[in-house]
Amino acid sequence: MIKKCLQSIWLFLLDYWYFYLLFVFIFGALFWSVVMRSLDIDAAIDALYVGLYFLFGMTLLLFWRWFQTRKTLKNILSDDCLSVDNLSLPATSSVTHLYQNLLKQQALQQKKALATQANTIQDIQDYYAMWAHQIKVPLSVLDLMNQTDTIEKYETSNQLLIVNQYLNMMLQFIRLKNLHQDLTFKPIHLQAIVHDVIKAYKLFFIRQNLSVSMVGDDFTVVSDPKWVQFVLEQIIFNAIKYTPQGRIQVMFVNQHQVVIEDTGIGIAASDLPRLFDKGYTGLNGRLENNSSGLGLFMVKEILSELGHDIKVASVVGKGTKVTIDFKQTKTQSYETVRLNDEV
Repeated sequence: MIKKCLQSIWLFLLDYWYFYLLFVFIFGALFWSVVMRSLDIDAAIDALYVGLYFLFGMTLLLFWRWFQTRKTLKNILSDDCLSVDNLSLPATSSVTHLYQNLLKQQALQQKKALATQANTIQDIQDYYAMWAHQIKVPLSVLDLMNQTDTIEKYETSNQLLIVNQYLNMMLQFIRLKNLHQDLTFKPIHLQAIVHDVIKAYKLFFIRQNLSVSMVGDDFTVVSDPKWVQFVLEQIIFNAIKYTPQGRIQVMFVNQHQVVIEDTGIGIAASDLPRLFDKGYTGLNGRLENNSSGLGLFMVKEILSELGHDIKVASVVGKGTKVTIDFKQTKTQSYETVRLNDEV
């Protein structure tokens, strides 16, 4: 007990040493003046006694407030449910009040960061559950072909391509959270990217007997080739998935637009306003039971970050037309200047 009291007194003196040093300095200066001027020493001694009484009273007051503050802090630290809400301390000064506000603000920011992190983890978990459901379909087909010894080269390639598509989508979904850090702007030829996408999906075109064509002159835009290719893969893959027969046409228009038009089943007018909402599958997705509702959401997010626009028009039973506008934006213009300077 005595040891704790002595320790508390020592800690108090360490916190308020400047107060006692100021007292010693003031009365030292007073006695120096008395001696130098040959004044009445008794008056100086009386002043010293008054000062000591005052110092004793102030010490009791300061020690009491200091002790209560430490006690409150210890109780808060020992609380298992420590939060910004129970951080209520007596504001002994304006500086202390500012420190308390700073601590509360930092705790609030940390709380928001944790909530954002929890939402991100929840998003990934939700998507993983949908992704696991989707990827079961091609894996089940491959397993069935293996069990029945009816393995076909084209069908195997198709199912493996679907698996690869879903894997790539999952990786890009994870990267989407820090998309701005992953962008690399450079001049790209859009026809070359579209050609690569069509070539990758050629087995689907053959299996469904779909004709595909590219119309219009090639043009160059400043964008990120990796993410632009991912966007085109999603849109063309959707066109294939929802076009049981007919054609898919890719048109290059006005030197800054790519139009992907199909003769598929179309999209209901009621679904168009929510087409890019996260997790929204629409009537077609529910009927097919093979849609996660994230593909077009990712497309919209990526194009927005790249500075491009997308519009969808569709008529049920006649087909869908997707228009991507690669018109230069301020961000891209800056990147163009930077690229030209580097060259």
